[in-house]
Amino acid sequence: LFRIVLGIDSDAPGFSKVKIEPNLGYLKNVSGSMPHPNGTISASYMQDAKGKWKCSLQLPPTVTGVFIWNGKRYPLHTGNNDFLL
Repeated sequence: LFRIVLGIDSDAPGFSKVKIEPNLGYLKNVSGSMPHPNGTISASYMQDAKGKWKCSLQLPPTVTGVFIWNGKRYPLHTGNNDFLL
């Protein structure tokens, strides 16, 4: 679930950076979290009635990364990262 659907994966040694590239298929509302040595990584994806996606990603302290959505890369920083795509 974490790696395939939510798209959470390590992108550097020791999980110091993450790559989040979800594969949602027909899902319209999915969320989850996974443990990390520095805390918790959480991801939530919800499609609204107009077809827009609200993507909320939370990273633990000192962790950064990249969010990949439909081939476009968005930088991620420690803490809350919210996108409307």
